[in-house]
Amino acid sequence: METQDFVITHAELSNKEGMSLQRGMNYRPGDKEYSIFLMSVSPDAPYNDGFDAENKKLFYEGEDVSKREKAQPKEHDQPFFTKTGKRTNNGKFFKIAEDYKLGRRNKPEQIKVYEKIKNNVWSDKGFFYLTDAKYEHNDRENRKTFKFVLEPVSSHTGLSQEEYEDFEFSRRIPTEIKRIVWERDEGKCAKCGSKENLHFDHLIPFSKGGSSLDPKNIQVLCGKHNLQKSDKIL
Repeated sequence: METQDFVITHAELSNKEGMSLQRGMNYRPGDKEYSIFLMSVSPDAPYNDGFDAENKKLFYEGEDVSKREKAQPKEHDQPFFTKTGKRTNNGKFFKIAEDYKLGRRNKPEQIKVYEKIKNNVWSDKGFFYLTDAKYEHNDRENRKTFKFVLEPVSSHTGLSQEEYEDFEFSRRIPTEIKRIVWERDEGKCAKCGSKENLHFDHLIPFSKGGSSLDPKNIQVLCGKHNLQKSDKIL
């Protein structure tokens, strides 16, 4: 059975994690053993997040200064420290990435990633490792911004890390394809019309040559029909 993109509302996301998540970057909320990033690659998204399929990486932009401090946050460098000298979320995660690169911690920070597809529609992307961070001048915006680099966590038994990364990024359904499929299937299971426990599913599995880039090969299924389909394939 192939890994699926689970579709949930923001309320379900918060319930799943046991807390209401409002910020994009969340360092080990509720004393969890992992951190949480909320991301979006929509054209109108406030930050420049994205996937690099060729190099098998996810790029996550840091947070802007609060509007309470600056009326036009996009005109200012993304902050490393607060006014009181404490590290911002940017600063916390930058230090975590640096500590890993410099050998001051044995393992990279594990990040659970949720991607916003459209208003109140989110996709559970699974776990990634925070392996690098940069704080550099953004020529397009004429300011300094953070860029956090995340790589997939290998969890497929029998696959090497490189094999898993190739598999994961090749089978990833682009956000725009998800939007097209979601609208076409009217946000419900293509088989029974259920709006509960939904997934984006390949009609022809990626492992059998199915495409992640063709909306005709993607459908929305509920958990019941996804399992029935998997049983038939197996």
